Amino acid sequence: MDADIWVLTETNEVISPGEGYDKATTKPYPKFHTPGENCSTIWSRYPIKRKFVTQDAQVAVCREIELEASIANLVVYGTIITWADDGVQSKEATKWQRHYESIAWHSEDWARLSQGAPFCVAGDFNEALSQPFCYGTEQGRASLNEALKRSNLICVTADSELGYNIDPHLLERRLGSASH
Repeated sequence: MDADIWVLTETNEVISPGEGYDKATTKPYPKFHTPGENCSTIWSRYPIKRKFVTQDAQVAVCREIELEASIANLVVYGTIITWADDGVQSKEATKWQRHYESIAWHSEDWARLSQGAPFCVAGDFNEALSQPFCYGTEQGRASLNEALKRSNLICVTADSELGYNIDPHLLERRLGSASH
């Protein structure tokens, strides 16, 4: 695929779409990552400009990308919403607890960051938004859908021919309606 912008999750700095791309990455989690690994990376053929602060710089990265002069810049947010068993084995959390907390803080980020330039989110949400709902919970889907609604986002990969998918792509409604 010859994409201009890539969002990769659970990745390594040696993984690159090729020459001519700028990149922005999350900070590594020393507890989980070996050198070069990180949770999220944005790669862009267009210049990456302004950096936006996210609530967890080890999980989410957000940058403004300068598109062509006739097109408004695009804010891209790459992330991972944590999985069901995060903290369960260590007895620091119950199953799905941190997942729901992660959706809540992501919702805050998206609401704050979606107020300016056109906004796009991509990542691993650990929540199926289209059938079959093989992974996730009804509460998680409801919380995630409420977060999307709050930030005027639509999931362009939900209910698509992809079927089971926990790696959705979200666009502002004004952008998403143009892509259908």
